[in-house]
Amino acid sequence: MKKTTILSIILIFSLFSNITADQKSPDFTLRNLDGGKFKLYEQLETNPVLIDFWATWCKPCIRALPHLNRIYDLYSEKGLNVYAISVDNPKSRSKVKPFVKSKGYKFSVLLDSDQSVRKLFGGTSIPLTLLIDQSGEIVYRHLGYVAGDENKLIEEIEKLLNVDEDAKPDTTTEESKE
Repeated sequence: MKKTTILSIILIFSLFSNITADQKSPDFTLRNLDGGKFKLYEQLETNPVLIDFWATWCKPCIRALPHLNRIYDLYSEKGLNVYAISVDNPKSRSKVKPFVKSKGYKFSVLLDSDQSVRKLFGGTSIPLTLLIDQSGEIVYRHLGYVAGDENKLIEEIEKLLNVDEDAKPDTTTEESKE
């Protein structure tokens, strides 16, 4: 009986503590890989923001990052800011910069070693992907990654950026052609 009550309380708390799509994003400040500061609401003054929480030890995250890079290639010139936020702890954080460099990723990487920013968004696990419009509203939220998840994200990005049917980039990948 006690276990059921405790589990019920935890479930109810988690339902009310998670930030979902159609909610206002909290503002936050993080450091990038070079030590510079990133402040979310300053970025939203110019363009919408896509953020993805990940870690070097997370296999689904590692599978999702090439798609994040492709999204950066396709939509950064159309006005989308893309940030991958590493939640690697201080012990594994030293692997982040060499990993990103070895893969040739072009998006910006931020560091959330204590996972405080991820927790602001109600994240309980990773990868966690959020698309935030210029007014600070979370217009898309997705937890986890399986091949094909990027298609819904691309659809939401194109809606947010008002990409014309004629101006849509080719989003097919080698994986989707197979």
